[in-house]
Amino acid sequence: MRLALALLAVGVLLPAQTRSRKAHEHGSAKVNIAFESAKGAPKGVVEFESPADSVVGFEYEAKTAADKAKVTAALNTLKARFGEMVIFPAAAACAMTNKSAKVEADDHHDAKSKGARQEQHSEVHAGFEVACAKPLSGLEIRFGFMKVFPKIHDVNVALLIGDQQLSADVENDKGVLKIAK
Repeated sequence: MRLALALLAVGVLLPAQTRSRKAHEHGSAKVNIAFESAKGAPKGVVEFESPADSVVGFEYEAKTAADKAKVTAALNTLKARFGEMVIFPAAAACAMTNKSAKVEADDHHDAKSKGARQEQHSEVHAGFEVACAKPLSGLEIRFGFMKVFPKIHDVNVALLIGDQQLSADVENDKGVLKIAK
């Protein structure tokens, strides 16, 4: 319960510039990370959100067997390789467990024109639990999104760990989050 509240606090407490990214921008993603503490054997959660085009390769509803297979393969890759995208320090011996991964469609109508064609945007949402055997204090979290999904080049990352609030705009996998001691 505390972790869920912590994730909610990430969006509320971080500066507006961190939260200003458009809701649906191709090539971008959002990652929220929350831990109750950096000490002991920290346990936390990670939430991932990205336009489906960046992960699956399209945004329309998968109706054919081939498109459904692409969605399944992309979500399986996301679940299996997320540890290569959000890289916790080896010294902390962290393990990630996938809790959910899905594509959610959102249809929009253009209100400006009568009879305007419907535009569909889909997003990938995933959630992971993280359990570390050793403290995270003084360590860095790194990123490797483009190695797994080359279309993801701009990631807004927010971290809430104890009373620390950190954020990073990771571009082309360059950027780290340094956790205080």
